[in-house]
Amino acid sequence: MIQTNNIHLKEYLRPLEIYEVFGVDKTTLYRWMNEDDNFPKPLRPSKKITLINKRAFEEYLYKRSANNEN
Repeated sequence: MIQTNNIHLKEYLRPLEIYEVFGVDKTTLYRWMNEDDNFPKPLRPSKKITLINKRAFEEYLYKRSANNEN
């Protein structure tokens, strides 16, 4: 992956970046991560770093909204 500061070009996002891009706050994000089996499995390269695949998260949001519309 190419190093970049542009959030929109990154493959993996940290929780704060998820908030900045998608407007999902940290409390909601961590609740989904801990309680929803369909949430994409985050990477944890260290205890203090959580990374979420951006494309997988977009698909997760799409499926959540589709399920809420039914």
